[in-house]
Amino acid sequence: SPRGCGCPMRAAAKTLARAFTSSRWVAKRSQRVHNIVRATSSTTAPSPLLRRNRRERPADGPTYSFDLDSARVAQLRFLAFHGCGTRYTVLYRECHKADEQPKGGVGRRGRNRAAKEVSDDIGFDAGELESTGEGDGPGWRVRLANSQEITLNALKEITPRDMALAALFDDDLGDARLYRRGEERWLASTAAPKWPEELLASLDERGVGVHGANAVICVDGSYFLELMELSAFPTPVIFPHGAWRLPGVGPTVQGSFRNLASAAIGMDAIDALSALVNNGAGPDAIGRLTGELPGRGRIQLGVDGGRAGVGSAYAAVTENEVTVTFAEGSLGLGFAPLDWERQFGAQVWDVDDDSAAAEAGVVPGMVFTHIRGESVEGWTFSEIDREFDGPRPLEVKFNTKVPGAERLYAVEMIAEEVAEALLRRKDPEMETFDFEEPGAVFEESTAAVIWREEPSTIFFGEAGSTTVVHHDIIGQVELCHVLSGSKLLAAAPWGKSSDELLRKAGARGLLSDGADDGEAEEGGVLSAPVHRSLTPDEIALLKHDDLAVVLARPGDCVAFSSICAHFATNGANEPCSAVFHGILTPASTHVLASHSERLDPFSDEEIDEDGFDGHLTGRAVLEELVPAGKDVIADYSAVEKIDSAMAKESGEKGWRMNRKMRGKAGDAAAKRRFAEAVLKMDSARDVSKAPKMWTGASRTVFYVEPVIK
Repeated sequence: SPRGCGCPMRAAAKTLARAFTSSRWVAKRSQRVHNIVRATSSTTAPSPLLRRNRRERPADGPTYSFDLDSARVAQLRFLAFHGCGTRYTVLYRECHKADEQPKGGVGRRGRNRAAKEVSDDIGFDAGELESTGEGDGPGWRVRLANSQEITLNALKEITPRDMALAALFDDDLGDARLYRRGEERWLASTAAPKWPEELLASLDERGVGVHGANAVICVDGSYFLELMELSAFPTPVIFPHGAWRLPGVGPTVQGSFRNLASAAIGMDAIDALSALVNNGAGPDAIGRLTGELPGRGRIQLGVDGGRAGVGSAYAAVTENEVTVTFAEGSLGLGFAPLDWERQFGAQVWDVDDDSAAAEAGVVPGMVFTHIRGESVEGWTFSEIDREFDGPRPLEVKFNTKVPGAERLYAVEMIAEEVAEALLRRKDPEMETFDFEEPGAVFEESTAAVIWREEPSTIFFGEAGSTTVVHHDIIGQVELCHVLSGSKLLAAAPWGKSSDELLRKAGARGLLSDGADDGEAEEGGVLSAPVHRSLTPDEIALLKHDDLAVVLARPGDCVAFSSICAHFATNGANEPCSAVFHGILTPASTHVLASHSERLDPFSDEEIDEDGFDGHLTGRAVLEELVPAGKDVIADYSAVEKIDSAMAKESGEKGWRMNRKMRGKAGDAAAKRRFAEAVLKMDSARDVSKAPKMWTGASRTVFYVEPVIK
C-alpha cells in the first residue's frame, strides 16, 4: 500500500554494521519467553509412531523421535512445510538409543551442554521430508543436503494429514496462544462463509489455514529468519503465532505483543479513528479511510481537498449537516465526483474564504446529500453539476458523513500513535508508554534485511472489509502481524500469473506493460467479499491458477512479496486489525529492479502538483538505500561471529540457523544461496539496466534441489 512521506523511511535506512552493536540482544529477549513453554514432559503426538520431544523455546519447531530399529533412533525437527502437505523442510539426525536422552544436568546450562554433546557427536542435517505415497497415502523419505536419500520405513503408516498435524503441534504453548486451531470462531468457513466450498475445505483441512500447493507454513523461528536471508517470497509464508513466538518479529507495547493485541480486540475502523483524533495524535495524523457504497464498489472516504488524513476520515463517518442557499453569481466552492471511477455523487473540493458556503460551515470533504429538498443518492456527478446551471436561489445540503458507506477500513495509520491512543483511552492517567517497532530481530539476528520500514502502519477493518486486487508502489517483503479477528490474504506469483489476476480484477492500469502504474484502490477493481454471494467474476479470482491464500489469526505473522498481485479480506464475523511493515532483502531487491516499469510510479503532474515529490519510490530505493554486496557479505560473517561469541559467553543460543543445525552440506547450501542473492542485488543497483528476472527468485526449497514433477 502507498505509504506516507518518504523522509522517515529514508532515515530508517542505516548500515548493518550499526545494527549489530548489541550482541546480547537475543539472549536478553529469549529469557523473557522461556517460561511460556509448559513444563510438562508429555510425549503426546498426532501419531503413536512419533514421540514428541520437549520444545526448548517457543520459537523452536516441534521435534519428534522415532525408532529405526531396536538399537537406533531418529529425530526430526520441523522447520516448515508446503500447502500440499507432502513436502517438509526438516532437520534430521540418527543416533543410538543411548544418545537420544543424553546426560547433563537438570538446569538450563546442563541441557545446553547435553545438546552440544549430541550435536558434536552426531549432528543434524537439513533437508526435505517428502511423501512417497499416492494422494493422501502413507510413505516417506528424507532427502538431505549431503545428498543422502533415506526411506523412512518406520513412518510408512503416517498419512500426510497426520504429518501436518505433527508439524503444527502447539498445545505445549498453552494459554500464551491468542487462538486455538479448530475452534469454530477461527475457521475459514466462519470467516468467509460465501466463498467456494472447496477453497474453504482446503483452508480448514488439518487447521493449516493455507490454500495453494506452494504456500509455505513456517513453524520454526530460526528458519523464519533463514527465509529472510534466502527467499524472495514468491508465495506467502505464514508463521503461526510467530508475531510473539519469536521475540522482535512483531510489535510490542510495554514489552508484550499481547498488550497491543488486547487493546485492539473488538476495535473497528471508527473506534480507531476516534481514539486517534480524540485521545491521540489528533486530526492531523496520517491515515486514510475506505468504504463500500452499495452497488458502486470501494472508494476512498474523507478526502479533504485531495488530501487524505485522519481528521477528514473521521469526519466522513460523523454526522454534521450544513444547508446553503446559493444566490446568483459565483458559488464560492469547487466540487468533484465522490466516486471517481463511476462518476457518481459529489464532494466539496475547496471553499473560498468569505463565501456563503464558508460562512455556513462547508469544508472540503463534505458530500452533497440534497438539492432543492431532494436526495441525490444515486445521482451521477453530471446530474448534480447541471443543477447549478439552473435557476437560483438553489438550496443544497451537505454532510461530512458519507451516506450509505459500509464495511469501513481505516488504513495506513501510524501503529505507535494508534496503540498509544487506544491505551490512553482506557487509562488517561497512563504515565509511561513503550512501543517497540516490529522487525527489530531482523537487524540483530540476520544480515539479510538491508532496509526496514519505519514507522510501521496499522489497519482496522470492520467485519467483511476488503482491499481490491493490487500491487504496491514499492515491491518489498511485506509483513503482516494480526492483532485481532481473522484476515484472508491471497497472492499470485509475480509475472504472468499476477498480470492475469489483475486483468480478471479489472486493474489493467497496474499490468506490467501498463502506462498507468501505481496502486489501484478505488472503484471498479474487484475484491473477494465475504458478506454476500459472489459474482462469477469474483469466483474466478478465487479460482485463479497459482493463487495462494492464507488464513491469518491473532498472533500470526504473514510474509509475502508486495510486487505480487494480492488482496485481503477481513473475516465476516468480527473486526480485524493488523500491523504492517516492509523490509528489503537482497533477493527482494532484485525482484523490485526486474519490474523496471514500476520504479517511477508518479507522473510529473503528481510530483509537481499533488505532493508526491517526497514519496519514496522504487528508483530511490535502488539508488539510495541498497548497500554494496561486499558490505552485506561482511555483515553476514559478523552476525555468525556474534552468535558464536554470545553462545560461549552466556550459554544462550541465538536465533539464527547455524552449521550445527543445518549440517556441513546444509550450511554450505544456505551460504551459496545467500551469496547468489547478494550478487543479484548488486546487479540491481544500476537502475539504468533493468535485470532479467532471476529464475532462482521463485524457489521455496533451499537445502536440496527441488523435485520437478
